[in-house]
Amino acid sequence: NGNEELVIDLLAIENIGVPLPFLEVPQDEENHFSCYLSVIPGKILAHIYTEHGSKLLEGNVRSFLSSKTAVNKKIQATINTEPSKFFVYNNGISATATDVEFKNGCITKLKNFQIINGGQTTASLAYANKKRNVDISQISVPMKLTIVKEADPVEMASTIQKISRSSNSQNKVSDADFFANHEFHILMEKISMRTQA
Repeated sequence: NGNEELVIDLLAIENIGVPLPFLEVPQDEENHFSCYLSVIPGKILAHIYTEHGSKLLEGNVRSFLSSKTAVNKKIQATINTEPSKFFVYNNGISATATDVEFKNGCITKLKNFQIINGGQTTASLAYANKKRNVDISQISVPMKLTIVKEADPVEMASTIQKISRSSNSQNKVSDADFFANHEFHILMEKISMRTQA
């Protein structure tokens, strides 16, 4: 009959629970979606993952790949050395839910919350907080939240899968691509335009 319903009460999280301010992104009502942009404290995200584990990533195309991959090493480095810049450096998470509750203009409850992109970010925060006792109280994570209102469970699962696939589709970017925009190359290009050889 499907998975057990997962309800996350943000206000009930002991000592750290807070409501989430949000910005609603207007959608066509016929699409059966509501979309919100928010910022979730790293401590809350880590707590939710520690509490519910892989249940949060059932809609994700991949689960946590260990703290030793290149991307996760960089995430850990930011957590350790520049936690206040985590929001700046990290793409955040994309998530879905089937319902949301509000109080005083903030999100307070999430029903069937699924992280469809950002599992590495989430698990890295939980790993740093629980396994290594790192203070992550300065960390904030951008969140795109889509509420899927499909009545049919099969249709809903299909829609969430499409959102997950789209959220995880991107072109590969190599280190050479980043270096191509380095000021050295820009200067060399300018010199080559005005200096004949």
